[in-house]
Amino acid sequence: MSSGHTQGMSQPIESPDSLLRATVVTIARRTAEDPRQAGALQSVLELVDNDEAELALDHLARTVEYHRIPLLREEYDQLVAEAACLGSEDSLSETDLKQFVID
Repeated sequence: MSSGHTQGMSQPIESPDSLLRATVVTIARRTAEDPRQAGALQSVLELVDNDEAELALDHLARTVEYHRIPLLREEYDQLVAEAACLGSEDSLSETDLKQFVID
């Protein structure tokens, strides 16, 4: 009988890690013209890939704040949902990511 818990590369597509990774990839593609932002976002992806989603979310929030990366409303909403799944809402509120949302 399966416990429903998967680890590592066998994560279901809807896991918080997978959703966070997809959101970061979307932001990275949209901001690819700036190599500083691209490098910082790549380090966020590496954290996600190393099963450090909570740390990755915190690093992403600080990266957005530092580089002043604009977030689309959909990206922000996804990050809020992912933070709730991870129990890491404080990562978003400490940096007030909502101020970077563009419509």
